[in-house]
Formats: sequence, structure tokens, C-alpha cells
Amino acid sequence: MRAARALAVVGCVCALLAASTAAAEPSGPGESGPPSVLAQRLEPPGRTFTVAAVGDFLSEGLVNNAAHALAPSGVRYDYEPLLRPISGIVQSADLAICHMETPIGAPGAVVGMAGKGPYGSNLIAAAAELPGDLRRVGFDRCTTASNHAYDLGVDGIRTTLEALDGAGLSHSGTARTELEALPQLLTVNGVQVANLSFARNSNSGFPRDAWRLRQAVTAANVVNDVALARAAGAEVVIVSLHVYVEMQKAPTADDRALVQQIVAQAHPDLIIIHGPHVVQPVERVNGTLVYWSLGNFISGMGVAGRNKYSDTRTLDGLLASVRFTEQPDGSWRTEPWTVLLCNVTGSRMVYPGLTTLQDPSISTTLRAQLTACVNRSAPVVADLK
Repeated sequence: MRAARALAVVGCVCALLAASTAAAEPSGPGESGPPSVLAQRLEPPGRTFTVAAVGDFLSEGLVNNAAHALAPSGVRYDYEPLLRPISGIVQSADLAICHMETPIGAPGAVVGMAGKGPYGSNLIAAAAELPGDLRRVGFDRCTTASNHAYDLGVDGIRTTLEALDGAGLSHSGTARTELEALPQLLTVNGVQVANLSFARNSNSGFPRDAWRLRQAVTAANVVNDVALARAAGAEVVIVSLHVYVEMQKAPTADDRALVQQIVAQAHPDLIIIHGPHVVQPVERVNGTLVYWSLGNFISGMGVAGRNKYSDTRTLDGLLASVRFTEQPDGSWRTEPWTVLLCNVTGSRMVYPGLTTLQDPSISTTLRAQLTACVNRSAPVVADLK
């Protein structure tokens, strides 16, 4: 049977070649035949790269306590074991982006609660050890514009960026100088990419020098910075927005209107939103892929005694994995692959929920927590992985 099929295929190929040869012969004096019948690629293959982005990193008490318990002798905190279950996913991306919701203190400084802000909110400080641990997990970059970014004042912006620089993590959203506040470009698989970060509010008020913390009270700053990034040569622009209305299952009308303005006027390629502390849907707004909320990456929420933050939905987050592929007209196709992340109580470890549930060896307790995470998030976010 296999030999007969092979002979038939060879016969068909020979017939096609004969027909092609006959068609290629000139039909009269002075006439030339068509170009070679050999296949030719008319367009080069499109360039492509992947981005992975996660939700809010909140250095709260339960997280810090877990990291302290796991730290080797002589080290204050080690956060890498808490995130180790997702390190393979993070490391597989060409560009992996974290979101530091809180400033990072100087080496040896207080970690966690750092007092009360001028309007009664909690001031929160992350450990100087954290950026190195994020780098070990596989992150390349962190966005830093948030409602907590100014919790430690101008000095806190400086120590945050010094810590990130020291770990080899690039950043955007806050700045030490006006020059540093300008959009910077990254080269990712040969593509010039801009990743911009903005906050819609600040719990401690915005700095006197507006460039220290990029603001998105209106669309103007975002639109202007996207234009600056394009003028500098950005082929792909990713915008991170930290909004302030929390615990909603869907974007507010105000946030939706802001995003619609940004898309209409600036045409970024991807928008990812932080701040609500719970996951929200993934949609396209006039063609631009929008993650309305990535929820929390890791926090001390989801337990009793935290008032509204006791809501178990705060244990759930998204890893926005997006493949960008260049199209013949120069535009970029975005293909989302949304991974559900589950921050479990007790250990405070972060797991890829659906993948981990396929492991028959996990404990009954872990299976119950991951199942609850899936059941809460699947009705909100379509096509979770």
C-alpha cells in the first residue's frame, strides 16, 4: 500500500513538472517564458517576541514573614522560593515584567508597614533583597508607578531604583532625574520596545516635581509619552496603568473611558492594568489588547482580619503572556495566553493554578485552594491556561 501510494505521488509530481516545463517554453520568436517555477519567498518572516507581565507585588506582613522563614542564615529575606513554581513560565518569556506597587527601602531598612500617610493610608516598604530574588525568578524589568510609589518620599524613589539597578532590573514609572523620566527603549529579539508606567492616584500626594512619578489622571501624559516613544523609534509600545478603584469585577466607566481615549489618540499595542487587587476580563479596545486587571501577584490579603482585603478573590492573579508578531504592513499581532496564578494562604507561595492541579501528587489542602482559585476566576476571565 505504502509503495503504491509513493509511485502514484511520483507520477503526479512528474506530470506537474512536465506541464510546468511545457508552459515555460517560448511560443514564438522573440517571446520569453515566465520566471522560474521554483518557489520564492516574497516577504521575509515576521519578527516575533513574547512578553510576560504579572500583577501587584505587595510586601505585606505575611509575605515578608514567609520570605524571612525561608531565608538562609545571614540573609533577612528570600522571596524566590515563594515564586519558584512559576519561574519556568517567567523565564520562557523574552521580556518578563513585574509590578512593584510599593517602594523599596535602603539595605537594612524597615520592611512592611512603615507608618501612616498624610491621608490615613498605610505606608508600605519592600525589602532591598527583593529585586535580586525577582531577577533569580526570571524577571527583566519592573514598573513602579502606583498609588504607593511615593510612600517613602523622594528618597524612597531613589532607593527603589537603586535596588532595581543593582539587581539588573530595568524600570519605568518613577525617576530620579528628568532625563530618566523620558521613555526608554528596550531591544527585545531585535525589536525596539517601550514599556511605560503610570499611576492614576497617589496615597501620599504626587511629588512636587511631576516627572518623579508618571501620572495618568487624564490621558494627556500617556498620549504624550507614547508619541515620544514612537518618535524615539519604538516599534511596540506597552502601557501599564495603576488605577485606584478596588475590588470590582470589571473596569469602572471612568477607567474604560480613559483607556478608550488613550487607544484612540496614541494606539499603544498592549495595555495592562494594576490596582483593583482582583482579576478582571481581557478584551480588545478598538484592536488594542487590554488586560483590565492582573489582580495581585503576591500579597498578604485573602485572610481574616483584613476588612475588604479579606476577600479571597485577592488571592488570584493573572500572568499576561502575549506573543507579538510583525505583520507585512508593519503592524503587530498580539496573541494572549493568560495563565491563572494562585497565591495560597499558609505558605504564601504562588502557583500556576490550572497546571499545578494536573499534578496528582499535590496535597489535598493545596488542591482545594487551587480549585477555589480556578472557580473564582474562570467566570471572570475567558480561556485561562
